[in-house]
Amino acid sequence: MRLYVLYDFSCGLCSQLVQWMSDQPAACELRFVAAGSDEARRLFPDFRCAARPEELVVISDDGAVYRGDAAYIVCLYALHSYRSVAVRLAQPGFRPLARKVFALISTNRLRLSELMGLHPDDALARTIIDSPANGRALW
Repeated sequence: MRLYVLYDFSCGLCSQLVQWMSDQPAACELRFVAAGSDEARRLFPDFRCAARPEELVVISDDGAVYRGDAAYIVCLYALHSYRSVAVRLAQPGFRPLARKVFALISTNRLRLSELMGLHPDDALARTIIDSPANGRALW
């Protein structure tokens, strides 16, 4: 099974979470795709997703689409070490809390990125291309 995680390439928090997830042992293949990119349009020609999506979107290789809190829970479930957390968050008693927390993160992700000094992938790429020596400062 493969999950395509469509994320905001211009968000520092999103970029850091992609790096973190990439380093975790996963139960399935996770493929991270910048939302609204040429690759996203090629992979999902019938799916419209803005370059700066309002919510996380995950698409499974069988075509299931997960948005918002469901997308976060699916991502956690895909990670071996966080599967039990995902199962708990998906339960009716915890789901409203999960929905609120993940909506809060999604809505404030750019502000959180700025407060935490997290640089997005596109800024890092531009800096490296424009001046390779300056790119090291963003690592």
